[in-house]
Amino acid sequence: MIVIKIKNIPKNILLLTLIGCSIFKSADELFLDAERKRNNGEPKESIIILKQLISKFTEHEKASEAQYLIAEIYYRDLRDFSKSIEEYEKLKNNFPNSSKVPFALFMQGFIYANMLSDYDFAKTYYSEFLEEYSNHELAESVSFELKYLGLDIKEIPTLKHLTK
Repeated sequence: MIVIKIKNIPKNILLLTLIGCSIFKSADELFLDAERKRNNGEPKESIIILKQLISKFTEHEKASEAQYLIAEIYYRDLRDFSKSIEEYEKLKNNFPNSSKVPFALFMQGFIYANMLSDYDFAKTYYSEFLEEYSNHELAESVSFELKYLGLDIKEIPTLKHLTK
């Protein structure tokens, strides 16, 4: 006797449809599909497509962009900060030469500092950033974050005017 769970059918149909439609698509097409899903308020479906892109086109330049976008979706859309940090770490490990790696490292420090209030981890990531990317466009922001790590906006002289 075969038992089918009715509540899983729509989810499974969606998954099969997404997989089936993506078999013949290029990395660029998959990336655009994922962006459309995200923009239409379907972040989880976007992640499914992005993971397919990474799996199918591991060496394509869009693969690292897809990994970065997965991390961004977890951070910005789903507000799952721990998962976002994990996904940024995957980018650093799986695509170490990607131009997105410094941004991923910055975001890990930023999330620990500003979302999770874990200043020790934030300091670790920010310090690593400055060691590796001292001339990067974000280096000044990282130095600022480190200087005022853990302080309330009202305690930062250059930002006091924003609280009035």
